[in-house]
Amino acid sequence: MNSKDYKKIILDKLSEKLKPLHFKKKGNVFSFSNGDLTYFIGVQSSQSSTSNVLKLTINTEIASSLISKLDDINLPIEHQRHYNRRIGNYLADNQDKWWTVDSQDNAEYAANEIAEIITEKVIPNFNTLKSTNDLATLWRSGGWLGITEGQRKHYLSLFENVDQ
Repeated sequence: MNSKDYKKIILDKLSEKLKPLHFKKKGNVFSFSNGDLTYFIGVQSSQSSTSNVLKLTINTEIASSLISKLDDINLPIEHQRHYNRRIGNYLADNQDKWWTVDSQDNAEYAANEIAEIITEKVIPNFNTLKSTNDLATLWRSGGWLGITEGQRKHYLSLFENVDQ
């Protein structure tokens, strides 16, 4: 087996968990839209991966169709993000988390661990952010942002001008 096989094991496990939640897979990214927010779960391979050793992490992101419309950026929603959080930020130590996979056993272990974190931490977090208003509340409170301070202020100004 090689890195591509290991990644397939991980992606297949994520598909098994995310498809029942209506996530669609395109490449290494799973996405789901509720009409206002689009949620993304992406598998990111490290540049230090080789043909025999896969090093990867998971990125969770959200894009707001309302903010995209108000921001008037000519980028499709799948290329915009208004919330970013790496999988390690869902863990108790809040440290970046990478998996190094060099065997089928490692791949299956990583797939199960990633699926568990997504099921127990990521999806419940996504469920608390159901609308652009929920994102704006988060931006106002200084909760997890994953965006720059300038972006936070800009998005809030766009949102609040519509709110009034």
